[in-house]
Amino acid sequence: MKPVYLSCALFVCLCPPVYAQLLDTQLLNSDVLDQTVRDIDDIAGQVSEQLEPVVNPVTDAVVDPLADPLAKPVTELLDAVPLDALTDVLPILTRTGETAFVDVAVENGWRAVEREWLIMLDKTELSVLRPLSAEIIEQTDFAGLDLVLVRFRVPVEWDSLAALRQRLPMHLKDQLDRNHIYGAQAGNVSSPADVVPSIAPVCNAPVKIGMIDTAINTEHPAFANNQIVVRDFLGEKFDAPRAHGTAVAGLLVGRGDTVQPLLPGAQLYAASVFYPRNQYAQGATMMDLVRALNWLASENVSAINMSLAGPDNKILRSVIGRVVQQEIAVIAAAGNEGPAAPPMYPAAYEDVIAVTAVDREQRIYRWANRGDYIDFAALGVSVNTARSNGGFGRESGTSIAAPIVSAFVVCELAQQHKNLSSMIEGLAKKIIDLGESGRDPVFGLGLLDVNRTAELKPLKSHPEGN
Repeated sequence: MKPVYLSCALFVCLCPPVYAQLLDTQLLNSDVLDQTVRDIDDIAGQVSEQLEPVVNPVTDAVVDPLADPLAKPVTELLDAVPLDALTDVLPILTRTGETAFVDVAVENGWRAVEREWLIMLDKTELSVLRPLSAEIIEQTDFAGLDLVLVRFRVPVEWDSLAALRQRLPMHLKDQLDRNHIYGAQAGNVSSPADVVPSIAPVCNAPVKIGMIDTAINTEHPAFANNQIVVRDFLGEKFDAPRAHGTAVAGLLVGRGDTVQPLLPGAQLYAASVFYPRNQYAQGATMMDLVRALNWLASENVSAINMSLAGPDNKILRSVIGRVVQQEIAVIAAAGNEGPAAPPMYPAAYEDVIAVTAVDREQRIYRWANRGDYIDFAALGVSVNTARSNGGFGRESGTSIAAPIVSAFVVCELAQQHKNLSSMIEGLAKKIIDLGESGRDPVFGLGLLDVNRTAELKPLKSHPEGN
């Protein structure tokens, strides 16, 4: 056991409200104190084990956690830089130093492009924006989604949903929302990649699968001779981050001494939508998500992996619905905001397959979101995959679990050309039920494990854990 004074100091640092409550309510009797010290010591041990060189989640550069506290893999405690750690007004700079747009805090703690809105309109309805003194930035016809979308900017006085709704026709009120910003949902673990075995392939079928993520380091040896079609929706103006997308693609189709592809025969269509916010975080605008979804729908992929999360958005809800109507499955990470966090989207939409993460002992990932919308669990803690610096490493988060479920989805769809509803029924027969019997808000329907089948008894059933 580590010294109590070290554990307590760490506890006070990490959890001052809890510490204060213990003092104020005089709960420090011997039993509670003993249990508290044990809990604190466990946390201290977990953090201490991680105080080693780690990889920056955006640049993949090795950094010293003691020299740079933000880089500590308190990603197991804080999987990415939280939204409230970003400044309220964050200019997003191009590679030449010009401001491309401004990333700001908006309602309910979410982020969006400053004063930018999206509305589903056709060309004959543009006049409805005139009373708003709106600057129309673009009007785009997304043929793959059968959708026309207008992106516009409003003066400060009209920059709220309530103000805009007062000045728009009734039938358009549900076709309007902010140009919200979404974040990737993975942590970072620095242990060597060869410590744990790789995951096994799900199937060898020649499937077409899409992913929406950061850019990919396509020069990585893990992707040699792979069929990867890349589409960049940011252009040359940004130095696009590559770490997160490389990790997700590495799981789907990457090969190496410590990595096997989930889908050895797949053709991967990868949409790059994330811009760098700062050294440790990245974001993707709602408009670019629509562009990516439109492209992937046009390419007739059978499923789309979205290892990202953010706010409920009426445009996103509508677009996801249009994609699913085309019998294209959408799989999304549940989010890494913790068990008490509100639902995150697109995972929480009814049409989307929401994925949570477990470790190799089938314990829930400690920072996974929970809720009735969770559909499946998959391995998502300390998983070997490609790193954008050309090597391999272990990654954690619901983002890492999502591509495993995506692989199961496309393989199930490839069998006898099943539709989406029968595909879900087929997957439900392959799960390992964890936690409470039947569906529950922690594990959903259960665990999809590439190394086990439903006929095998689970190692453990943990409603709580990692």
